[in-house]
Amino acid sequence: MTLSEKQQIQKPIQKLPPRNLDHVVEIIQHNKPSGKYSSDEIHVDLEKEDNVALWRLYYYVEAVENTRKLPG
Repeated sequence: MTLSEKQQIQKPIQKLPPRNLDHVVEIIQHNKPSGKYSSDEIHVDLEKEDNVALWRLYYYVEAVENTRKLPG
């Protein structure tokens, strides 16, 4: 994933509603050994994540944004 693509998902992740942040944590932890995040606030360094996790985040954030744009 390019730097530009990483920047495209950084801000939308920060704007996600709390209920969607749990899934972001699950995506990040999916390929990690163990170690649950116990804090209310976590820091994700996109530079250190593998491409699979980054693309999963990208598509998840895009899906959430598209859902929020639907009339309702």
